[in-house]
Amino acid sequence: MLPENNILFKGIDPENCRRMITCFHAEVRKFRAGSCIADFTSFSDKIGIILSGSASMIRYDINGIRTIAETLGEQGVFGEFFTFAGVHRNAIELVADTECEIMFLHREEILKRCENACRCHSMVVENLLMLMSERSIALTERIEVLSQRSIEEKLISFLQITEDNTPEGKEPVIPFSTTALSDYLCVNRSALQREIAKLKKNGTLTISKRRFRLIRNSEQ
Repeated sequence: MLPENNILFKGIDPENCRRMITCFHAEVRKFRAGSCIADFTSFSDKIGIILSGSASMIRYDINGIRTIAETLGEQGVFGEFFTFAGVHRNAIELVADTECEIMFLHREEILKRCENACRCHSMVVENLLMLMSERSIALTERIEVLSQRSIEEKLISFLQITEDNTPEGKEPVIPFSTTALSDYLCVNRSALQREIAKLKKNGTLTISKRRFRLIRNSEQ
């Protein structure tokens, strides 16, 4: 399977995409659910593309507390560029949530000057910069969520951002289990469940199999 629809290769036709993947000396590996795909203390020279499956970026602080930094699905891109892994006080790993097939590219192969002045190569670099910009926006959204004072405020902020980022015409979906969501929000799981139950009871929130809807005051 080739990442022809991946953001890194946006605007590049399938034939040139295959040619560039060969040029980049790409490597494809498979991982079982629960296995570590990348440890960012020693993953500084590669960029990965998830061809199939899903994975979570896990951060462990100096006390061993686990936090889910983000989740990545099919066509997700990861690497030290996007993890801010230079903070050595914390350990950051990408862990497979399901069976995954990953394509690895060497960063230097993408960033080095193309001998043929290849337009496709320039487009990949431009796409990489665009992706870094999008990750910066995602980081800002994450800070917005975590800066909220209460569990209720963190939860509603997260749900509002998820809702805003959902394509028009589609129903917003929480991409986590309750346990994973508590890790993502950095809150106690039982306390989070109580807040969800409270919001459902007062009519602020409806949830069905992770699909949700926030009910504004004007709608009640």
